[in-house]
Amino acid sequence: MKKEMHCESCLMPIKTRDDLITVWAFFKVRPYHRACYANSLKGAATLFVSNQPINGFSGNFTAFVAFILAWIPLFTDVTWGLTVVCVLIVLMRLYSFIRFEKQLPL
Repeated sequence: MKKEMHCESCLMPIKTRDDLITVWAFFKVRPYHRACYANSLKGAATLFVSNQPINGFSGNFTAFVAFILAWIPLFTDVTWGLTVVCVLIVLMRLYSFIRFEKQLPL
C-alpha cells in the first residue's frame, strides 16, 4: 500500500504526476501542487521556495546539461569541482523522480 503524498503548502493529497512540482527548499526536496507552487512564488515564501522546479521540462533540461558537463573534466584540464556540482544536480533530479514522481499515476 502506497503512502499518500501531501502538498507542503495546503497539506492536501497530490493525486497525479501532472499536478506535482518538486522544489529544493531548506536542504530538502518538497512536493507542491502546481497552484500552490504558483501562489507561493507570488507571496513572501519566495525566500523559502526556489524559483526553479526540479521536475518538468526545465528540471529535465538542467539535469541533462549537468550530465553532459560532468564528463568534461575527464577529457580536459577543467577542475573536478564542476563534476561534483553537476553530479549533485543529476542525483537531485533522480531522487525527485524515485521519491515522488514514480509513486503517482500519469
